[in-house]
Amino acid sequence: MRKLSYITLFILGLLLGTALAYITLQKMIASRGGMGMHGFVATADKALNKPEITNMLICSKLAMSSGQKIDNMSLNLRLNSLLAPYDNGQQRAFYVLVYIKGYTFGIADSMQDKAKAFADYDCQTQYPWLVQEDQ
Repeated sequence: MRKLSYITLFILGLLLGTALAYITLQKMIASRGGMGMHGFVATADKALNKPEITNMLICSKLAMSSGQKIDNMSLNLRLNSLLAPYDNGQQRAFYVLVYIKGYTFGIADSMQDKAKAFADYDCQTQYPWLVQEDQ
């Protein structure tokens, strides 16, 4: 009987400790901003309202969709400099970039005439460095 009491007490303590640790961990994550994502929606919205970011990404997708090769290194360097103010030290700028790329690529993919849209966005004039010359 004594052995059964110790085993029951041990299991009950283990379950109680696990539940307490889980609740404490969840409160710590929430108090720290949800792993760096606190304010992400507002930050992404600010970035989406910057035409210098969105137009560059739309133009890059339109160029890729029409079979042109783009200068990824230049594109990434420019995007990194434009998104640097959104970085909070926990890769928020990277997550914003991924979100914005998905959003703008969806916009570009939904356009029927990609060559006309490329001209309408004036991509060749705005971003002459974007399209790589064939070597």
